[in-house]
Amino acid sequence: MRDLAKRIQHTNVAPDATAADIGRLCSECLEYGFDAAVVNPIWASHARKILRNSGVKVCVALNFPTGGSTTLAKVVEIRNLAAMGVDEIDFMVNVGYLKSGMLDPFREDVEEMVRAAEGMTVKAILETAVLTPEEVRVAAQICEESGVHYVKNSTGWGKGGPATVEIIRFLRETVSPKVKIKASGGIRDAKTALELLSAGADLIGSSRSVQIVSGVETSSLTTSY
Repeated sequence: MRDLAKRIQHTNVAPDATAADIGRLCSECLEYGFDAAVVNPIWASHARKILRNSGVKVCVALNFPTGGSTTLAKVVEIRNLAAMGVDEIDFMVNVGYLKSGMLDPFREDVEEMVRAAEGMTVKAILETAVLTPEEVRVAAQICEESGVHYVKNSTGWGKGGPATVEIIRFLRETVSPKVKIKASGGIRDAKTALELLSAGADLIGSSRSVQIVSGVETSSLTTSY
């Protein structure tokens, strides 16, 4: 169970999440040994206080889930989150730029996010379900060239769609080994999580993390990626 838990980022980015909900999320991270707690920006400081010196990281979902914030707004927020001690940023790329063929603004936006993060781990959420295969390829390659550490398939909200073995394999084939893959969206059981890890995912993002690890035996963790 612990081997799988270390590959899961336990998530609560619901708009109605309360301080008590975030406290519970962090407590479950500590109890089960999840890699990180993923929260909305307003809960970053709260999560940091609970998880300080525990080894569990704090990850913030930014520009989430619609991807419509301006570059300046995101830069300011990232710098504020860095000052709070946040470890990682999962940011939604501006899909509208990509779908419009505005690749220069798209690239500049991603580059500014990486630059503002000042050493924090940066994961770019591509929202692959609304993109063509070529758009996914272009977006992933631009993100790699811009210095992101991970590409992530989906927010798991709205049109984001679930993580599938096919899209994770496609992402793994598209970026170089120096860029990691985070799978997210609709991951509710150990079987699905293990299949995605075997397909090339390095991390799993889920709000059903406890459910996932409660249904797996450590002996089943034989992934190759």
